Amino acid sequence: MPAPLLSRRSVIAGALALPVLRRARAAGAPAPRADSCILIFLNGGMSHLDTFDPKPEQPAEIRGEFKTVRTSAVGVPMTEHLPRLARVAHRLTVVRSIGFDGRLGNHSPACYHMLTGQEPVGEDAVLAPPRPTDQPTLGAGAARLRPTPVTVPAFAMVPDVLIENAHLTPGQFAGWLGARYEAFRLHGDPNAPDFAVPTLTRPVDLPDARLAARRDLLARLDKRAATNGPDAQYGRAFDLLTGTRARAAFDIGAEPARVRERYGRDTFGQSVLLARRAVEAGVRFVNVNWPNVGGGRNWDTHSNGFTRLKSALLPPCDRAVSALIEDLDARGLLARTLVMVLTEFGRAPQIGRTFQNSGGPGGRDHWSNCFSVVLAGAGLTGGRTVGASDTKGAYPADKPLTPADLAATTYRLLGIDPATTLLDPEGRTHRLCYGQPIKELH
Repeated sequence: MPAPLLSRRSVIAGALALPVLRRARAAGAPAPRADSCILIFLNGGMSHLDTFDPKPEQPAEIRGEFKTVRTSAVGVPMTEHLPRLARVAHRLTVVRSIGFDGRLGNHSPACYHMLTGQEPVGEDAVLAPPRPTDQPTLGAGAARLRPTPVTVPAFAMVPDVLIENAHLTPGQFAGWLGARYEAFRLHGDPNAPDFAVPTLTRPVDLPDARLAARRDLLARLDKRAATNGPDAQYGRAFDLLTGTRARAAFDIGAEPARVRERYGRDTFGQSVLLARRAVEAGVRFVNVNWPNVGGGRNWDTHSNGFTRLKSALLPPCDRAVSALIEDLDARGLLARTLVMVLTEFGRAPQIGRTFQNSGGPGGRDHWSNCFSVVLAGAGLTGGRTVGASDTKGAYPADKPLTPADLAATTYRLLGIDPATTLLDPEGRTHRLCYGQPIKELH
């Protein structure tokens, strides 16, 4: 199916069809540790062995080419090509034992698994397109159960959706929650000189007076005024178009040049900066995707991986993510913002060998059996690891965890009971998540 798209037209047209918003938080839901979440997704498959779980004692065919450096946290070593993140390691929690079945070690099913917390099913999972029956992505679940009280989107995605081999990646959409909970997409490069958000830009032939007249007409057509009813939804849609808060949130040109340079003057760095601006303005959940730059320039390092990592992948990631952590902390936002650095799977321990897809010279194949993710903020204790891989980084040696557990943890930190059940637009009941929150992280 074509991916749902939140455009100017759908903002208003969708609002016309919205029934009364029912808050479905389960009774006794946990108190939120975080008010917002920034999920940074390094699509392609970041190598845990060459980033956050190095194995310096192993032979070169496993260890790889990079040296290991000490960090600001004892017992949390990193690769030499993450010097800035090494300096803020005392604020990071590295989970080293996420894993799942190797039969799902291809990009589309693995992305779906990591971004929804649910294992895909069906023989066509490898090439399955997004479907309206899919499990909702984490941001859509957060938007449904913790809607924003201000006139900004609850869920945003920058710079745009994930695409794998010219196909939309499943797992990044609202699925059975319905189109109203799709991400607000920016559709542009925030590093471009002329960057603007088309959805928030009204045509010149739609002045305030004309838009107000349309709003008045809709109000007169629907007499069912209610605090959370259709009128409230109309108002929210119009507020996005007429208000200034959302436009200001995504006005990256308002940032000082030194701040923009600090994050990195590239698409990824400016997307991470936009995420900080968004949560500062009240956006609940932001997905920052590694840009669809094409030409095999994502984290899928089957061959020539070490050259690509040290020249094109690790430096911009190191710069932008470390700047985000420091910036949120300096602004007093880190304690109430969950920052997550995820990827769909890790990379194989043995260099140049084929395991789940293909391995080439100087690269590592897909490896979903064990890999790392990084968290910060939300009151989490930093400077530590949770779980451990074995001596080769191949399988969990301690505390094996799943994407479902990570999803449940994310919801719990946001004050959402992961076992909440909800109705889809057809009235069918679904459970939000089947994982168990990681006890060290809540």
